[in-house]
Amino acid sequence: MSFYYNLCSSSSGNASFLGDAEGGILFDAGVGIRNFKKLLEAAGLTPDSVRAIFLTHEHSDHVKGLEAISCRHGIPVYGTEATLRSLLDSGRLSGSQEIQVLDGPARVCGYEIHPFPTSHDSPGSVGYRVHTPDGVTAGICTDLGYVSQPVLQGILGCDFVMLESNYDEEMLETGPYPYFLKKRIAGRQGHLSNRQCAETLEKLIRSGTRQIALAHLSEHNNLPQLALESATDYLARQGIRQGDDYEIDVLPKVSQGKVTVLAC
Repeated sequence: MSFYYNLCSSSSGNASFLGDAEGGILFDAGVGIRNFKKLLEAAGLTPDSVRAIFLTHEHSDHVKGLEAISCRHGIPVYGTEATLRSLLDSGRLSGSQEIQVLDGPARVCGYEIHPFPTSHDSPGSVGYRVHTPDGVTAGICTDLGYVSQPVLQGILGCDFVMLESNYDEEMLETGPYPYFLKKRIAGRQGHLSNRQCAETLEKLIRSGTRQIALAHLSEHNNLPQLALESATDYLARQGIRQGDDYEIDVLPKVSQGKVTVLAC
């Protein structure tokens, strides 16, 4: 029985686990080595449960614990050539751990992981479509300025999707960030707004998605309740009802051990 477990999700750090009691995959490692074991244990997992780390991109909130976690626990690291090269060249990855370059689908402990490109200001950034041993399809999609055709193809038809809902447009516009940063966040290589996320969710639900997790909320330009209401209100206007047609969670900044059992 496969499940999804969010260790942390915010502008400060991102890491999530997809697997079962026998083991699974960690997507990103934006969590410190000290908290890594503690957060896994909150869900009944151990570092040995993590059989591989798959990176979406090389920004610090997704890789700050990567070197320590992968080396201490002997976990292989997977990423696109551009992502891995950036990490190696900058010294954030030593190369002493096992490194696997993604140039297509990969298979780890029965899980088939298919990368797809995302639009973000980071070399080689990707999302993932995952096929589990028990027949569930899951999408991991964060840090993207817009939903391109490859992204949509990557997540359409998934049973479960973790999708970025980074910022509220009004909060960003009226907030304290300098203009250049606001422009970057709202640009086509930035982040996904609550509105963009909600519009994408309609397409996903109509394609069969039933379990949704809203991820990577900005700590300065969003609120959990705002992200949730933006999604559910929009979907209700399209005749799509929470509870009947889909289930939705907003991922917390730091998990308290809640897991989502994945279902077809």
